[in-house]
Amino acid sequence: MFQKIKHIIDNGKKFLITTHIDPDGDALGSALSMHWVLESLGKKSVVYLKDQIPYRYKFLPAPSSITHELPKDRFDAIFVLDCGNLFRVGDGYEKLRELGTIINIDHHDTNETFGEINLINTGACSTAEVIYGLFHSLHVPLSYKMAINIYTAIFTDTGSFRYENTNSSAFLICEEMLRLGVSPSYVSQMVYENHPKERFRLFGLILTTLETYDEDRIAIACVTQEMFKKTGTSREHSDGFVETLREIKGIEVAVLLRELDSNKYKASMRAKGNVDVARICNVFGGGGHKSAAGCTIDGNIEEVKVKIKGALSIEADI
Repeated sequence: MFQKIKHIIDNGKKFLITTHIDPDGDALGSALSMHWVLESLGKKSVVYLKDQIPYRYKFLPAPSSITHELPKDRFDAIFVLDCGNLFRVGDGYEKLRELGTIINIDHHDTNETFGEINLINTGACSTAEVIYGLFHSLHVPLSYKMAINIYTAIFTDTGSFRYENTNSSAFLICEEMLRLGVSPSYVSQMVYENHPKERFRLFGLILTTLETYDEDRIAIACVTQEMFKKTGTSREHSDGFVETLREIKGIEVAVLLRELDSNKYKASMRAKGNVDVARICNVFGGGGHKSAAGCTIDGNIEEVKVKIKGALSIEADI
């Protein structure tokens, strides 16, 4: 598969790179490092992101060519990174197929192999690990710009090397990135210790909604549009809160519900132990990993909670 992709890159001149909406560290680090690699090979590369780069990742070296409008030009290939489904790219994703050959690179168990070429490694700790292997097959000398993006992708997608997906490759690759000049303390500070005070005011409101059940094995909290308005925050300021809920002693599944409108919520789920939240999210058309997944659920807040509790009771025998 590496050789097929290498052939396309070698014989192409112009490429589009994209990833999912609400991009996380793995999505951005993978996309941005791919851009710098293609540029180093003398190729033209355009990065398309439906959403803006979250504030915590603005330190990552990024090109000026990032666009938030879907291009109309044709490309020799389109790299869709870290997306289990093509629709995760965002509104207008159907038009991508008209723009060029889709190369789907991912590590999610729930990937739907939607590309003409699908490079999927479900055993990888991150999509960045997968494309790191691709970079080596291209014989590209890695630069600092590539390295800090790769390191950040792996560092964040393994939960600072705390999650079950952390493997030996995560440490080996990151060690190499350190030799290329990446500072772990700098990345950690920028990602986890660089929040505006409004984020903490938002979290205070979210905690007032916290409820647990089944002998404190399950935690559910909610963030509403009114909370964002009251604290002067937005969606990106709530990123990571579900991981904090997961840290509560005895909790096996943590769920953060984010209001999209009065009858639709985005559910982010995190698990410890044997509960497979990807299977739960699949019930609602979402996906992800066994211990980290998400989906969108229709209904008011109480209806959504009932649906989640029902799905959990079946999957986790709760």
